[in-house]
Amino acid sequence: MKQTRMTILVLFAILSLSTSYAQRQGASKSQSFSVTKGGTLEVSINSGSISIATWDKPEVTLKLGGMDLKDDGIDKLTISHRGNVVRVHDDDLWEYGEDVHLDVMVPDQFNLDLNTSLGDLTLRGTLTGNVEARTSAGEISLGDVTGSVNATTSGGDVTAGNLTGSSSLKTSGGDIRVSSCGGDLEAKTAGGDVRIGKVGKSLRAATAGGDITVDDVNGEATVNTAGGNIGVGRVSGNATVKTAGGDISLAGASGSVRAVSSGGNLTLHSVSGSLEAKTAGGDIRAELLPSGKGKSTLNSAAGTIRLYVPENAKATIEARIRVMGRWKGRNDDFSIRSDFKEEPSTREVGDREITARYILNGGGELISVETVNSDIEIRKLRK
Repeated sequence: MKQTRMTILVLFAILSLSTSYAQRQGASKSQSFSVTKGGTLEVSINSGSISIATWDKPEVTLKLGGMDLKDDGIDKLTISHRGNVVRVHDDDLWEYGEDVHLDVMVPDQFNLDLNTSLGDLTLRGTLTGNVEARTSAGEISLGDVTGSVNATTSGGDVTAGNLTGSSSLKTSGGDIRVSSCGGDLEAKTAGGDVRIGKVGKSLRAATAGGDITVDDVNGEATVNTAGGNIGVGRVSGNATVKTAGGDISLAGASGSVRAVSSGGNLTLHSVSGSLEAKTAGGDIRAELLPSGKGKSTLNSAAGTIRLYVPENAKATIEARIRVMGRWKGRNDDFSIRSDFKEEPSTREVGDREITARYILNGGGELISVETVNSDIEIRKLRK
């Protein structure tokens, strides 16, 4: 009898410990639904992270867990299945914190519409479908997506793998990283770096405070930062690149280029359209392939300008050095040098400026080069 009683007490103790452990780990709720490819998962919760993974089964499986969940909280979560749409939402009364987590398995061909007010959003694996992802406070991490993507967070990093469709990635405070995008891409952050691989169509990238690095863009590119360096690959179209405080590097462009820095160097390669290059405090190195598409200007408020053009280019180049401040009257300190023949009687040297003019192969589109208290070099572009 004593042995039986002792056995019962031991079993009761084990059961109590197991129950206590489960309570500490948080409650969970799991459901599965049969679906077909091309369906949609809609999730809208007030708090908690959402983690999605893909598989090759025609099934959506959801598991809910978290340290702060209670039985009455679970009951307030509604999971429904109608047609080929699975919906998960709460009744706006949840206040369990970010420890709540929803783990979901979906077919690898499915659409996602995810929304949480507090928590991270994660997609692991490869998905064919459109993705809407929104969080007010958390990070967004996406794998490879064949389809359009719209991802927005008010505070956190946004990362994505290879995207094939038109995509928009925005954060109010964090970095943005994209491996590649086959369609149009918009990437915008209010404070962080932006790293983007190849873009198949047009690009709009902006940050209020950070560096921007972009690979080749097979379309027009607009890139802006309020405080950082910018590096862009080859652009198949027009390019507008602006920074309020950093260097700009461009590997090439087949359209018109506008590159502006408030205090940095400009390095611009293989520009075959018109060029506007301007810096308030840095050097300019530009390779320009005149194509008759309009006037080009290179202007620095305090830096050396080196312009490279092909020997057979048809262009008219006007160079000017303004001599100001304590350098006034010291024109020997600055010079205009060129591999091309200078037009007779066009060089003027005065107390305030030095000018020269070059007509290449009978002349053509105007290229204006101007700097202050620095040198100008005009060289033959050798490939």
